[in-house]
Amino acid sequence: MLKLGRSIVASSLILGIGLSNLTAAENLGEISVESSTIDDKFESIKESVSNTIVINREDIEKINPQSAADILNTVPGVTLTYAGTDALKVHIRGVDNQMYMGEKPGVVVVIDGVPVQETTGKINIDLDNIESIKVIKGGASYLYGNDALAGAVIITTKRPKGESASQVEAEVGSFGSKRVLASTNQSFESSALQLQGSVRDSDGYWDDAFVTVKSVNGKYRYYINDNSDIIFGLDYTKRKTGDGNSVRGTIEAEENPKSAGYYSYGGYYNSDLIKAFITYSNDLDDNSNVMLRVHKYEDDKTYKLNRTAYDLSEIWKQNGAKGEYKTSFDKLAVMAGFDIQRNSTDELEYLAADGSLREDFATDEKINAIYAELKHQTTQDLATTFNLRYDSIKHDYKDNTDSTNNVSPSYNAASYRVGLNYNLPDNNSIYTSVSTGFRAPTVEQTSTNQVALKADPTLDIPSVIDIEKTYNYEIGIRGKYSTINYDAAIYQLDRKDYIGKIAGSYVTSDDEDESNYDNVGDMRSKGFELALHSDKNKMVSFDLAYTYLDSKFTDYTISQQLTEDPDGWGPLKATYQRKDLSGNTVPRTSKHTLNLTVNYKPTENLILSPELIVKGSYYADEVNANKQNGYEVVNLRATYKVSKGLELFAKIDNLFDKGYYQFVNINSSALATMEDDATIRVAPPRAYFAGLRYKF
Repeated sequence: MLKLGRSIVASSLILGIGLSNLTAAENLGEISVESSTIDDKFESIKESVSNTIVINREDIEKINPQSAADILNTVPGVTLTYAGTDALKVHIRGVDNQMYMGEKPGVVVVIDGVPVQETTGKINIDLDNIESIKVIKGGASYLYGNDALAGAVIITTKRPKGESASQVEAEVGSFGSKRVLASTNQSFESSALQLQGSVRDSDGYWDDAFVTVKSVNGKYRYYINDNSDIIFGLDYTKRKTGDGNSVRGTIEAEENPKSAGYYSYGGYYNSDLIKAFITYSNDLDDNSNVMLRVHKYEDDKTYKLNRTAYDLSEIWKQNGAKGEYKTSFDKLAVMAGFDIQRNSTDELEYLAADGSLREDFATDEKINAIYAELKHQTTQDLATTFNLRYDSIKHDYKDNTDSTNNVSPSYNAASYRVGLNYNLPDNNSIYTSVSTGFRAPTVEQTSTNQVALKADPTLDIPSVIDIEKTYNYEIGIRGKYSTINYDAAIYQLDRKDYIGKIAGSYVTSDDEDESNYDNVGDMRSKGFELALHSDKNKMVSFDLAYTYLDSKFTDYTISQQLTEDPDGWGPLKATYQRKDLSGNTVPRTSKHTLNLTVNYKPTENLILSPELIVKGSYYADEVNANKQNGYEVVNLRATYKVSKGLELFAKIDNLFDKGYYQFVNINSSALATMEDDATIRVAPPRAYFAGLRYKF
């Protein structure tokens, strides 16, 4: 099936390129560029050549989410790793599901046009400040550059509108959960102002799991004239979190599901986040627009590391400018842009026992990129889209305690997408595309190899690690049948030159050849994704997201531990042998996942929405020796409209109080029989939440 789909993609692209050279006799009408990285007001998802899902603010309010998982679970192809009380790692199409700790997931999180740096790939989203979430699946570096291996989650925050309205919300729930929000949008003769303040607080289910988030944000839009405006945005968020902890082994999972007495490897974050930006937009004419944005983000955080043995202080700064020009005429639409980023991190590590400095290092990152999109209306029904982006990335890593660790690698990468969209009768369409993604090695990986080579130049490790890349091929169909909107796609995503430790991600071996980094292998994901949405104005409606995923290593070898380490924790002194895992299933990838929500309106003012979440079985380890059962969970939501402005809402998570594991990881470098060493996060029991929303 996938081979057929891949052939169709290639044939369609050749056909589209050939047809683009023909001259149409009639005027085919004006078209607009689909994609924009800093504003979404021109977008039309129905014409996209990639599998793309958009969730707007109204849909998010109906979910009344406790975390981003409640939203993203409704997107086929997306899987989530719970990394804390409200922190998640987002995976798309199986990429990086083999990693459960410390690594970024190969999915770019973009907030108001800016790819946001996040510690170890975890995302902490202000759920109260979302205007829309768009998920692009498949390699997305053609728009977003580094780390968009498997896609992008693009979040647009609330913006000033041309009407005056205000809103207050309050909510309470299980585990000491509390939330309060107040926002207002005021429209003036030549400007508009949006202000919001919110507080979220929860004790969390797990021991040492808590979150307190206080956020104040606002945007001011000034209309320069009828065609142009400028927006000033400022966001300040103070966040304190304890991620909660996993347990070790199934016995502990049964006896101690809240993980009392366990300590997180990294946790207890205390962060101050400031985001500021200015955006200028000018509609030059009916078909042309120019936009420019400058931004400054700063994340000042402290946290604990390695079972509270170390205290860390990090300051992450992001400064940048991005500009785009769009125009369309007759059968052609063009978007061209630039992306300049100047990012830095300053990181200090102290011994908790006496406060002495242990590590002191800083990283500067310079990114200069240009990108473009061209859309051609090849025939009346066929549109061809081309995307191209070129990134120049330079890193400067300085270890202030040992200069021999310093490195200054640089990388150049070109990314592209080529696709077609063919309109069918009755507002349906077929789309197909080939897209790419890339990830550059981190400075820590490069530095680790450099230090090892200086100590022993004979080591069989590379001094330069290649960029890893993905190639995504897909074909899909979207549209409307009767009262049901649908989007279905088949795809193949090939990941080449995966960067990791030579002997496996979590090996601490005496063998220096194995404890360093290289392009260690390849993997391939194939699958089918289906999204269905029926008419919500009916008494009964539904939303369905189904994913079939087959994700395997196509070339991958690690060192398998044969004997137990006599010293227990610390550098492993056991016996190893190389084991070829090519053909094995990527861990923590279920072949089948399903999210089904049914909306029942017994009266005009009441909506009852049971939700079914199904996750199939999966392997907990790369060796595929330990298969875990999947689970089925039912949630229930209810909304009652008291009056035009007042709405009551309630939610029961895990309605039937089902016991299950959110995830299980078994170190594949350990003995294959070491199930007692499994890292397990036990899911929370039944939980209740209720609140009100008043708009005026």
